[in-house]
Amino acid sequence: ITEFPIGEYDFSLMRNFLFNHAERIRFDMLSGSTLDPLAQLAKKYRGEIKYHVMHAGTWIKQLGQANEESHSRMQTALNETFNLALGIFEESEFASTLKELGIFDGEKILQEMWIEEITPILVSANLVIPDKSLWQPAYGGRYGIHTEYLQPLLDEMGEVFRLDPKAE
Repeated sequence: ITEFPIGEYDFSLMRNFLFNHAERIRFDMLSGSTLDPLAQLAKKYRGEIKYHVMHAGTWIKQLGQANEESHSRMQTALNETFNLALGIFEESEFASTLKELGIFDGEKILQEMWIEEITPILVSANLVIPDKSLWQPAYGGRYGIHTEYLQPLLDEMGEVFRLDPKAE
């Protein structure tokens, strides 16, 4: 979901809303990790992401409750981004080990918590999560399957290093 380019405001806002809620919950879960450096880092990032969550939630409600066009655009954006967002919860091959070691309880639990958290916000914005029969998670990222949009992002992020490998 994060590989896609910044598009229309409705798409980008909905993507932001769905992603940031998942990450906030992930950081909450990781802050209780038995791996202390990870738990400490998660606590730090958790404080940062709360503002992203608040911002996106405020605008989702405002635009979902606004006029007919605004509501329609936000519903369309939710429909377009939801399966991409479900891809966030793809299990890794190490999921059982992480759970056994008390590091992370797993993507399925995270997804359930995410649905519980975003549903009332979307309902208050008069938006409807796509019917479960339409859910087709965009999996593959954990296993190297990406969109055509990833390589240009990686190229841009590595630009300074390529220009000056000694840069800090």
